[in-house]
Amino acid sequence: MTDSLVVGAVVLSLLFALSNGMKDGANVFATAVSSRSLTFRQALWLVFLAEFCGPFLFGIPVALTVARGIIRIDLLPRDAGSLLLVFSGVAGALFWNSICWFVRLPTSSSFAMVGGLIGPVLLRYGLSGIPWTVFLLKVVGALVLSPFLGIFFGGLIHKLLIRMLNSAPWKTVRYLKKLQIGSLIILGMNHGTNDSQKTMGLIALTLFLSSKTQQMDVPLWVMTASIASLSLGVTMGGTKILRTVGYDIFRIRPLHSFSAQLASSLILLLCNLSGAPVSTTQIISASVIGVGSVHRRRAVRWQVIRSILFAWILTIPLAGVLSVLLYLIFRQFFNYLLTGGL
Repeated sequence: MTDSLVVGAVVLSLLFALSNGMKDGANVFATAVSSRSLTFRQALWLVFLAEFCGPFLFGIPVALTVARGIIRIDLLPRDAGSLLLVFSGVAGALFWNSICWFVRLPTSSSFAMVGGLIGPVLLRYGLSGIPWTVFLLKVVGALVLSPFLGIFFGGLIHKLLIRMLNSAPWKTVRYLKKLQIGSLIILGMNHGTNDSQKTMGLIALTLFLSSKTQQMDVPLWVMTASIASLSLGVTMGGTKILRTVGYDIFRIRPLHSFSAQLASSLILLLCNLSGAPVSTTQIISASVIGVGSVHRRRAVRWQVIRSILFAWILTIPLAGVLSVLLYLIFRQFFNYLLTGGL
């Protein structure tokens, strides 16, 4: 049963990366497309290449945080029971991601992953199953703080660019469109780095708990498979969530898009270097909100933002509940198999 759980958890983790790319990839280039700086196809392939290259350049500190900082690996025995906890957690996060992608809600895959992992562990081990110091500071703290930083830096960078370009001729807009090729590549690299490492961390945790590896590490094949799954997902996501971030918050122009991309890239880079698994969806959406509030507060469709916030708040508890339900179902199923029910 252990080998089956390992294979299942690895496959589900890669599918999670795929769904993450499908759901979050469009967020990365939403502003570039909605501002008509790049066509959908141009932006898509730029981000695809950037997502694939980024993780090889920035290392894997986020993966180690995911593997060590969400649940207590020193408490969990390295056996099938612990693998079932991880398997159920990833399944719950994947299920929640799929629902949100279908209804085009730009929720956080990071929140879904956190909720999915801690749900079954809390059920099995209670509060002692979470490494609270690291979890609150490096995981929850970064997830909660990063959108506020997005709003702040989005607004600040947009103000600075307005002052710099105040007397510039109208044709400067054309250069802003071209500059977004560079800013979009940087944003894509940082998104690929942070989000692919979540899958790397999940698989590294699976391999460690199954004793396939003797220490917490990310083999090259895990890194490559995670990056490939996320990048492939970017090409499959379509325009469902792109409309919410790129069109529904407010009407985005090239300067707004460039400002939001710079702000998002800066925050993601800091999080990647510090090993914090954050939500790209949150950061990009928050940066767009920050830019929009500086541009004209009344132009921002706040009802859209309220629905996004509502989904963010619900993600961790609902992903956790889904994972717990799946854990209970899977546990009963495997107990049935072990007692010779089939």
